[in-house]
Amino acid sequence: MEMTLIQKHRMIVMKVSGEIDHHTAGKMRAVLETELKRTGAVNIALDLKDVGFMDSSGVGMIIGRYKTVSALGGSIIIYNASSQIKRLLRMSGMQKIVIICETLREGIDIINGKRITR
Repeated sequence: MEMTLIQKHRMIVMKVSGEIDHHTAGKMRAVLETELKRTGAVNIALDLKDVGFMDSSGVGMIIGRYKTVSALGGSIIIYNASSQIKRLLRMSGMQKIVIICETLREGIDIINGKRITR
């Protein structure tokens, strides 16, 4: 798994490629937690376009980061996910706690209240 990070305003944007599973979820968690503390960001956006597989460890990692950012008044955006990963997220009930959308712009608009479609 590879990760690329960009900070935009109070948001960490992470582009992930490869697999998010029990071998890699811990590394992803550690990087996100470090960056949240270092930057003061309150929102996380995950670009999953190049993620071919995610298991329950990835879902658990996202739930943990949701708890962190929601305590700060923030949100998580998941965008560019494959149909397989969207299905996993829906089956896990993730659409109730995170924003799942097609583009980063769409997710930012939802956070800013321009569109309410959770």
